[in-house]
Amino acid sequence: MPIFYGGGTAMFSWSRFWALAVLAAGLALPGAASAGPIRVAVEPNWPPMELLDDGGRVVGYSVDYFQAVCREAGCELELVKTPWDDIFTGLKDKRWDMVISSVTITPERRREMNFSIPYYIVRQSLVTPTASAYTSPRQLKGLKVGVQGGTTAEDLLAKTSEAEMVPFEDIEEALAALAKGELAAVVCEDIVAQAFITGPDYAGRLKMAAVIETPGAEELYGAAMRLEDLELLIMINDGIKAVRDKGLDEAIRRKWFGAGN
Repeated sequence: MPIFYGGGTAMFSWSRFWALAVLAAGLALPGAASAGPIRVAVEPNWPPMELLDDGGRVVGYSVDYFQAVCREAGCELELVKTPWDDIFTGLKDKRWDMVISSVTITPERRREMNFSIPYYIVRQSLVTPTASAYTSPRQLKGLKVGVQGGTTAEDLLAKTSEAEMVPFEDIEEALAALAKGELAAVVCEDIVAQAFITGPDYAGRLKMAAVIETPGAEELYGAAMRLEDLELLIMINDGIKAVRDKGLDEAIRRKWFGAGN
């Protein structure tokens, strides 16, 4: 079951305080948001958070959520499809202004970029063939386990298992290899695993064998921005607070996760 984040404003309070102090002093704020649309990078291979619909449009929970955020904040999103391995480089190079592609907030990433208030909580999960008896990464010593390269699943597997880690360009490739018998398991976020294993390609063939209950398995998603773009950070955080305060996220949750979630 998905878990939704309902608090935690302390994560951005000092950035907000500093930015407002600069504005109050009548000084120029570095990296101020432009008047045009906010260019937002998304890798659309992470259902139900980010994916392509039958018409090739980027859709998903994160997309709907941040469209609501921007409506409340008085801004506009321009979605940019991009592969995961380029998503943070493009942010740094100013090819886009923000990333909303299920980005986990980590201490290492926070040294390189700012994050919004967290908007979603997930845990890492172990996906295996339906007939498999494996229930923990610790049982997979010497066996091939797939992950999406450059993700926190890769970091967690390295810390919790002596498996032979096999990185893939995207999670769908990893799950396809698992279904073909080329891997013993795949590690990925629980909500993503659930979306794939209940879909037509893998239903009855793959299962979520376990939710990984280890330090670091629970993750907070946030929108990523450049460190200097403090005005954008404030605007997005204000939009997130408005979405939560007005309960606008309830309809988005029901749309993507069904009633009761």
